[in-house]
This record gives sequence, C-alpha cells and structure tokens, in this order.
Amino acid sequence: MKKLLLVIITLASSLMCAAQQPKPAPAKKGQEYGAGVILRDKPWPLSNAIVAKKFSENITIVGKVKEVCSVKGCWMIVQQGGRKARVTFKDYGFFMPRNLVGKSIVATGVLSVETVSEADARHYAEDAGKSKKQIAKIIGDQHEINFEATGVKVL
Repeated sequence: MKKLLLVIITLASSLMCAAQQPKPAPAKKGQEYGAGVILRDKPWPLSNAIVAKKFSENITIVGKVKEVCSVKGCWMIVQQGGRKARVTFKDYGFFMPRNLVGKSIVATGVLSVETVSEADARHYAEDAGKSKKQIAKIIGDQHEINFEATGVKVL
C-alpha cells in the first residue's frame, strides 16, 4: 500500500511540474513572448551592443537564433555580426519554441558578461543535444555574453 501511495504521489508531482509551463506555440512572424518588446529607438544589432559594452542597461537587440534549448526552450543562442549571446528569460517566466532556429528576433532586456560553471556549461551542452564527446571537452568555468530578456518578438 505504501508503495502504491508513493507511486501516486510521484506521478502527481511529475504532472504538476509538467503543467506549470505550457509549451510555447510554434514560432511565426510577429509572435511575441514574455512582456513584449519595447522599441524606443532602433534596436541594437547584437554585435554592436557587445562592442559598445551596453552592459547592465535595458536595451533592445536584434539577431538570428542559432540554437534553442532542446528540452523545453528555456534559453537560446542568438548571433549577429560574428558575436553571440545566450538569451535567458527573466524569472524563467517564458520559454521559446524549438522551431525558432534560423529566425531573426528582436528582444528587450539586459546584456551582461557571465561566468558559467563547468557543471552549468555541461548542462547547457546536454540541453542543446551535444554529444558526450563534445560535453567532455568542456573543462573549467566558461565566460559568455548573456542577455536576460523580458520580451522577444519574432521578425
């Protein structure tokens, strides 16, 4: 009886976790995620924002999606002009559809330089679907550009 109760509780917990964040709809032009995009001025091309060190200020960037977390869309890699950034989402408040790869986006948020632990870097690589061999090559802390988005719009 105890085993059955444990199985039921475990199953209920799993279902509740899965139900907390609905899967985002497939990406299509004009689709917005999160709190939306704020366009006060022309958006910064990602590479220009990095070169100009527009860190720690609320800005809007534009770039092309190169990768999306394959597990549930909880991060993406955006590239523009030879520079790239890992885009995460404020307070884990929204996710991106996995079919966003190859599409251009505009996003509002804050750019920063982050130190990513070896364990987190390996976790990101797993989420990206990298091979065990590629994951094993990740040694030590990694430094990367991060953009914490409050809103994203598909262009």
